[in-house]
Amino acid sequence: MKDEPIKGRWSHCSPCRLSIHTILTKPPTVCPFCQSQLEVRPEAVPVATPDPDISPRNGASAHRRTGRLENRSLALAIAMISLILLTLAVVIKLRNVEFYWYQPWINAYSLAVGLFILSRFILAAFYTAPPDVGFLPTAAVIVAARNEEEAIGKTIARIYAEGYPRDRLEVIVVNDGSTDGTFKEMRLAQARHPTLTVVNFEQNKGKRHGMAVGALLARAEFLIYVDSDSFLMPGSIRKVLQGLADPTVAAVAGHTDVENVAVNALTRMQDVRYFVSYRVMKAAESVFGAVSCCPGCFSAYRKACVLNVLDRWLHQRFLGRYCTYGDDRSLTNFLLRDYRVLYDDEALATTIVPERWSHYIRQQARWKRSWIRELFFAGRWFWRKHPIAAVSWYAMTLLPLLAPLVMLHALLVGPLLSGRPPVFYIGGVLLVTLLWSFYYLEKTGRRHWWAGFLFTLTYIFFFAWQGYYSLFTVRMTKWGTR
Repeated sequence: MKDEPIKGRWSHCSPCRLSIHTILTKPPTVCPFCQSQLEVRPEAVPVATPDPDISPRNGASAHRRTGRLENRSLALAIAMISLILLTLAVVIKLRNVEFYWYQPWINAYSLAVGLFILSRFILAAFYTAPPDVGFLPTAAVIVAARNEEEAIGKTIARIYAEGYPRDRLEVIVVNDGSTDGTFKEMRLAQARHPTLTVVNFEQNKGKRHGMAVGALLARAEFLIYVDSDSFLMPGSIRKVLQGLADPTVAAVAGHTDVENVAVNALTRMQDVRYFVSYRVMKAAESVFGAVSCCPGCFSAYRKACVLNVLDRWLHQRFLGRYCTYGDDRSLTNFLLRDYRVLYDDEALATTIVPERWSHYIRQQARWKRSWIRELFFAGRWFWRKHPIAAVSWYAMTLLPLLAPLVMLHALLVGPLLSGRPPVFYIGGVLLVTLLWSFYYLEKTGRRHWWAGFLFTLTYIFFFAWQGYYSLFTVRMTKWGTR
């Protein structure tokens, strides 16, 4: 005789066109959005099948991927070379001072960029991860997904395999009107893990609504947002929560590496970029409790703080239109205004990055639009933060906007007018690229440090200019990569 199917609960809100599916978790009685009474009835749950393979993809290392080079002699040699490169970079910048008035604006910009990059490495050297104080609060992991049928099963499986105490863990996944098999994969995962709560939007509402419904349904004290194509490493939930033991901290960004790093040169380039942006840029910001963006890949939040800004964040408008992208940066800014935001390089996850240039270009345009939009919001109050953090933030805002014009003059207009090649400018750029590429090699032990040069080349010839395109198309609300 066949086993009887597992019974669950189907809770439905007709006005909001959403349903909530539960098995062992107590179902809600009212809609989290409109507060109307939910229609509730029993439903069958699919037969449980084994979890998908949760091993790292395409050769991504399963161990701590931020470990240093094992060959200490090589690591020492790289450190010495980096010191030499740093000295050469300083010499080039001093030359900018010596010949300042020949090209005052170019030299001023070059000096500012050099000082900014140097300050990031110096501040990052003072960074320490939030200590493990044994903090074990209740936590809800929330995943909003749209058309992620290939990855969502593994994402959920990795959350449950992460190791956080089950009696303190909630997991809520949201299907945002997918047109593929994402919802089916969520229900299959629920059969394997009956404490999972599945929310289904009958039509696409946007990632913010997915994140918001998770916050409103969660009973836990803290929220952890994980992207639908990101995968937690063992112990990451406990570690990312330690910084939130401090009541002045509203959010903590975990550290994310590239899952599909071995696919091609583009994914390797993103691996270098991810590591430097986290371990240098976010680490420097974290020293002052002023991390400017908690990435959607993997970040933790104090639920009370999120609920306090939820309505304003959910209905944020810019130039007359609702904001439909840049959810992570926007939420961070809403909290950073009144609280501290940290980064924990010991709370680890991996994420799948674009493997095609067309996908990557659209992603970068979307990220730049959100960055530009948030400048108008955060720029009004960031000056109240620690003076060093404030100066760094405004510099990080202004310098990329000026970069294309400076590069155009330094690489094309200047040489044409003077008849001299831009040797010192190119030399400075190459030295800085070598510096962060060797830093990446020494810290991770990964051999594709050369991909840092690919990022520099593509930035100079394309992505720096894409910022202007994003500025003129900032009112666009299309997701861009879905």
